[in-house]
Amino acid sequence: RDGLIVGSACEAGELYGAVERGESDENLERIAADYDYLEIQPFHNNDFLVRSKDFPNINSDEDLININRRVAELAQKLGKPLVATCDAHFLNAEDSIYRAILMHGKGFEDAEIQPPLYLRTTEEMLREFDYLDSDLAYRAVVTNPRLIADSIEELQPIPDGLYSPEIPGADDEIKNMAYTKARKMYGEN
Repeated sequence: RDGLIVGSACEAGELYGAVERGESDENLERIAADYDYLEIQPFHNNDFLVRSKDFPNINSDEDLININRRVAELAQKLGKPLVATCDAHFLNAEDSIYRAILMHGKGFEDAEIQPPLYLRTTEEMLREFDYLDSDLAYRAVVTNPRLIADSIEELQPIPDGLYSPEIPGADDEIKNMAYTKARKMYGEN
């Protein structure tokens, strides 16, 4: 974990699942302790859990909100930053049609019922978490993401400007491919 910042993730994450299943406070605290920050997302991102028979403890919006509240309580108790994320899969709300097409192609039966996984503004995110104390919502949406961003070293993996990529052995590979094809087409000489 040296040099990494690890968050608790979305509904598919270990912590969210443990909260959803109603695991003990002791176990939730043990799981949450492994993370650098605890994540919550707009509850409508997880509407599919309400529709699914695989999640008997989730039957309403309030159940989804209560999971976020529980994660927020754990963050406060353990002194971990609470971070609200969009889990954005597309830029604009109307772009959900493209995700629906992709998911339909993968065989999802509920592909037409897309969650709002678009990139939200700060104001939209604050409205998404209006069920939290306003100060806590502001910290989750603005302060804590900035805290994390400020702790990350600036890195430029690709240099500015144009440059030729260097692939070890590529020159020999291309030469061999060309000669193999030429011999196949024209013979050995």
